[in-house]
Amino acid sequence: MAFRGASFLLFVNWLCIVIWLSSSFESTDATIIVLATNDTYIDRTAAFGPRIPEEGLLLNLIAVETLDPLEETTACRPVEGAPKNVSWVALVERGGRCNFVDKVRNMQASGAQAVIVGDNQRNPLITMYAREDTSDILIPSVFITQNHYRELRYFSIDLGKDYLVQMNPDEIDWPVLDVIIFIILSPAIVVLLLFFVWKLRMRQQRLADLAPAEVVNNLPVKVFFKSKVKDNDPVECVICLEDYVDEDELRVLPCRHEYHVACIDNWLTNRKKFCPICKRDICAPTETTPLLGSSSRSPVLEHENNNGATSSTSSSSSASPSSANNSAAGTLNGSDEVAILVDTDDTNAQAESSSSPTPTANSNPSSSNTASEAHVVDRV
Repeated sequence: MAFRGASFLLFVNWLCIVIWLSSSFESTDATIIVLATNDTYIDRTAAFGPRIPEEGLLLNLIAVETLDPLEETTACRPVEGAPKNVSWVALVERGGRCNFVDKVRNMQASGAQAVIVGDNQRNPLITMYAREDTSDILIPSVFITQNHYRELRYFSIDLGKDYLVQMNPDEIDWPVLDVIIFIILSPAIVVLLLFFVWKLRMRQQRLADLAPAEVVNNLPVKVFFKSKVKDNDPVECVICLEDYVDEDELRVLPCRHEYHVACIDNWLTNRKKFCPICKRDICAPTETTPLLGSSSRSPVLEHENNNGATSSTSSSSSASPSSANNSAAGTLNGSDEVAILVDTDDTNAQAESSSSPTPTANSNPSSSNTASEAHVVDRV
């Protein structure tokens, strides 16, 4: 579904780019600015001939009918009497017995630096095309509407040859080759962008599936001994498939599964943060996490330390029954079941020893006589 959605978005994006560029290319609207009145007229560049340079053209506007003996406005033939030392643009009218290319050729032969063709009807702007070879066309040409043509014609005839106009190119007037190259490369650019976004998301997801090194290092470690292995204890690392040997360091996960330290550390930090056996997340908080976070010792080592504390408690409990009871109570608060059993047995032993009969005064005559003698001395 994700791939289909990305493909659909790619197609829509490419289609929008093609439509926008096509419309921009076909409607390459330039401008003509009349310097005397500061009026701006919209024109459309022809599909043949050179483009208007970026810096524009500053030319004298001359209506072709002022140079033609028959006062024809269509420029279907070259004219004579054009200014020789002045850069000028010919203003001609659409129609007659010639096409757009012929008009531009005739004005080029007459010495014009550009041609403005005005419409003879109330039509929108069109793009002037040519069906023949136009490699001989060396001057730019533009097309304007009928209303704009009439205004420019009036100003040209009224003001004469000193009527200056500024012909500016359109900002998005791109060559055909540039448009074609951009249309072809735009899908590749979009695909490359989607690929980088996908790689970034995959990297973020991969980092989210790894365990931080600090968390892994805080997991408890125990030393393996075959003599302490019970019936259900594993004797093989499921990652490297090698048997445990004495003094191997094993990492104990929160789920109580054990692995070689090097094997499980590499697994958790470079592949997944889950236990390879039960798939439990080692980074997930549990109820025992605060209790385990204060100590990184192995539960096996803690059990041995608790047994040592039990033996010391048993030896101290032989001194008096009260101290034995206190030791049993303290061990109960520590929640160590083994220590509770041992201390309870010691307490029972002390209770039995305390319940045995103690020697009375009659059982030791010598001590009684000594006491009597002491009383006699005091009286004397």
